[in-house]
Amino acid sequence: METSNEINEMYVERFAFIETLSREFVAMTGCGVYVFLNPLDLDQLFDKYQNLGLSMRVFARQCVRNLT
Repeated sequence: METSNEINEMYVERFAFIETLSREFVAMTGCGVYVFLNPLDLDQLFDKYQNLGLSMRVFARQCVRNLT
């Protein structure tokens, strides 16, 4: 069973992931992440990010390149 601290850490990491991805989209396209992705897509990308073991920024840049 997950503790509330583990759950909070997961939410903090997910929020940081979305913020990083959003910054990369704005920097590279001029548009925010939600122009290209819906919330379900973001959840799937977060799961993929966690499994790959890349840094958030590297993963985010790859996403922007692949989706634009």
